[in-house]
Amino acid sequence: MKEVGIVRNQNGNKAQVSIQRHAACGDCGACHVGRDKMTMNAFAVNAIGAKEGELVEVEMQFTNVMKAAMIAYGIPLVMFFIGAVVGFYMLNPILGAGESPMPAFFAGLGLTALSYMIIRALEKKGVFTKGYEPHITAILDKCD
Repeated sequence: MKEVGIVRNQNGNKAQVSIQRHAACGDCGACHVGRDKMTMNAFAVNAIGAKEGELVEVEMQFTNVMKAAMIAYGIPLVMFFIGAVVGFYMLNPILGAGESPMPAFFAGLGLTALSYMIIRALEKKGVFTKGYEPHITAILDKCD
């Protein structure tokens, strides 16, 4: 996946790049860009030495984009279903709720929240940083 952005600042071999949102993105919110905000800031590996103000091409491998989406959306979804099944078949008899879907729903929500907390904790420890960082691959317009 290739994007074009402007280097806003650099720190060693990393650079903060401001990337324009595409119309094809819609308003999914996955990149934390709202309707009113047309740019997002990302930190990218700056192995080619791009400087502030330069227009650059930023790339992240498609497989890594899909892996990141699976971590962010797939794991919590699976945890919701596991929680719902456990809640329905194990909590209903314990709580004496009969066939009520409420224990299943709340158990699913609980495991979903727990999965997001675990993912966030692993992210803070740097487990997901190496393979999922975008890289600046080309300088499109040099700053003089």
